Amino acid sequence: MIAAIPLRGFDSAKTRLAAEMSAGDRAEIAAAVAGRVITACHAADWTALVVSSATDVIAWSRVRGVPVVPDPGSGLDAAASAGIAAAAGGPWAVIHGDLPLITASDLAGIPEAVAAGEVVLAPSRDGGTNLIAAAGPFPFAYGPASFARHLGRAAGRSTRVVIRVGLAVELDTPTDLAAVRAHPEGRWLADFLS
Repeated sequence: MIAAIPLRGFDSAKTRLAAEMSAGDRAEIAAAVAGRVITACHAADWTALVVSSATDVIAWSRVRGVPVVPDPGSGLDAAASAGIAAAAGGPWAVIHGDLPLITASDLAGIPEAVAAGEVVLAPSRDGGTNLIAAAGPFPFAYGPASFARHLGRAAGRSTRVVIRVGLAVELDTPTDLAAVRAHPEGRWLADFLS
C-alpha cells in the first residue's frame, strides 16, 4: 500500500503553537512527528512517500530515503491527488504527517479493507480527516469538518470508519499538545516539550 503524506515546510509549521514553543522548536517537532508517521507506515509494510515542494522537507525526505512527489501547490486536495497518482490505481492511503501518537498497530486492517473494496476514513478529534484509504480515484474535500464531506463523497461505496487514538490526535493546537503530553505514547516527545 502506498502511503502519501502531504507536508508543508517545517520552517513554517505549527504556527498555532507559537505561544508554546519557538519557531525552531516547532520546526524540529514537526519533522520529528512526520518521521514518526513514516516509521509507523514502514513498520506496517506500507510504502511511504512525501508530497511536498518545500525545500527543507525535500532535503529531509531524501536523507531518509523517502520518495517525494511534487506538491502542485493548490491546496491539500491537490496534494492528496498527486500523492495517490503514485499508486497507479492500486491501494493507497493519504495520511497526515502531524500524528504524534501513531504506531503501526493503528494501521492494522486497513490494507485488507481496501483490498475488499472499502473506503477507509479515520476522523480527527475536531471533525477533520486524518487518513483516507482506498484504491483508484477519490474526490478529496479537505478543510474544516472534512470528515462529514468525505463520508458523503464515499457514498455508494462500502465505507469503514476507523477510530484509533493514534489516527485521531493531531499536533496543531495547545489543546492537542496537552493531549499528547498526557498520553503514554506521547512520552517520546518529552525532549521537545520540556
